[in-house]
Amino acid sequence: MRGTDRRILLLLLDGAADRPAPALGGRTPLEAADTPNLDRLASAGINGTMHVAEPGVPLSSDLAHARLFGYDPDELPGRGVLEARGFGLDPDPGSVVCSASFASLHADGTVADRHLSEAAADYATLAAAPGVESVSVPAIGSGSVSVEYTWKNRALVTITADEVVSPAVTDVDPFAEGLPVIASEPVADATDPAAAKRTATALRRYTRHTREALADDPGPADVVLSKWAATPTDPEPFAERHGLDGASVTPKPVLTGLARTVGLAHESPPDGYPARAERALDALAEREFLHVHYPEPDEVSHAAGPAAKRDEIEAIDDSLTAVVDRALADDELVTVVTADHTTPSTEDVVHSGEPVPVTMVADSVRTDDVEAVGERPAATGALRGVGGRDLLRVARAAADRVVLDGLRRTPAVRDYPVTDVRPLWGEEP
Repeated sequence: MRGTDRRILLLLLDGAADRPAPALGGRTPLEAADTPNLDRLASAGINGTMHVAEPGVPLSSDLAHARLFGYDPDELPGRGVLEARGFGLDPDPGSVVCSASFASLHADGTVADRHLSEAAADYATLAAAPGVESVSVPAIGSGSVSVEYTWKNRALVTITADEVVSPAVTDVDPFAEGLPVIASEPVADATDPAAAKRTATALRRYTRHTREALADDPGPADVVLSKWAATPTDPEPFAERHGLDGASVTPKPVLTGLARTVGLAHESPPDGYPARAERALDALAEREFLHVHYPEPDEVSHAAGPAAKRDEIEAIDDSLTAVVDRALADDELVTVVTADHTTPSTEDVVHSGEPVPVTMVADSVRTDDVEAVGERPAATGALRGVGGRDLLRVARAAADRVVLDGLRRTPAVRDYPVTDVRPLWGEEP
């Protein structure tokens, strides 16, 4: 009944999926890239396309990864808490934590620039300024709203209170230039409208204070914009959900926080793609599941366009020779290559809702006739109907790490082999 218990390697090329680019002859950057190593995987495995969430829904990396790790996002704390944990912080129970950034405003109060450069100001000093560092808010009793600088032009805004507060509030940050700073208010489906109202009031008061405090500063920062409010929670650990001892190799703070939240060991990748690939091979000896994250395609897509994204994908592929050799030779390994979302490199769109390509390689998979990676080749493959929350279970099935549906070996029924069961012999009758 049991198989070989293969290990699982997930190579995640963040935002690698794209739309056709006129500058690349109507191909996407992934299709235009010279990717002999990824093509070897596609030729040896099964391929397909996957809607990580519902079709047409654009996703942030954290919400996409939550699904790819087998979780409904509602099970997890929101992004504010994930970012805090990614920076090694441990928010207090009952607090509300928001992701935030320093931004500039037009004279009419609309947002001018949400992406101020790292060199534009001393953000750590600005975060420590009176009226920015902490603001008392009578609406939440003796509580306060405070900020902690993290990196680039970004920070975390935390609400601590002796009154109950709630993350069910609208964002202050409109997530676009040219729009007004939003007056936070409770969302329509808030389960505790009074707590949400207190929280929204606190965020409005804090945001006004930051604008007043930064008004006379000679630098470009005029305000602290907050979004993605969250309350600390702890979901079911990854090892209990999937029966796998896992790790995540990622440089991205929010995904570091996600890994820590679900109980995956976290490793910061070494500098350079070859070193990252070498570390992946070493870590496979230590873990049953390994997530290796490449945020660079997404970052280049936002900053430099389709040709640069093509070149970045080629550089990643060039570093993967030994990893692909291992994937093709190791009969105790399942290798999955995919993206978490589509990032258009030709348009001013953050992310879009098209499906992403998937390749899975293992001795146990049914192969198809696809011979190269890419959005259109993958769409002709044999892997059909797999959603984001299905992917890890499908990989576990290829790894023989699932059991017959309906078996109940333990009170918490699991879909993976469980051997730590309660023995009858030795028990009182």
